[in-house]
Amino acid sequence: MNTNKSSTVKLCLAWFVVAVPLSWGVFKSVQKSMPLFGMKSAAAVAQPK
Repeated sequence: MNTNKSSTVKLCLAWFVVAVPLSWGVFKSVQKSMPLFGMKSAAAVAQPK
């Protein structure tokens, strides 16, 4: 029973290690593609002209 608990923790940790960089990459890709679709990025909206 103890092995099951430790493998669940390892599995969650492994998903965390994969999900954080993946979500960061998706976020940056969406952010950089916004001008392609005619939308302003959040950084462009926040900066005064």
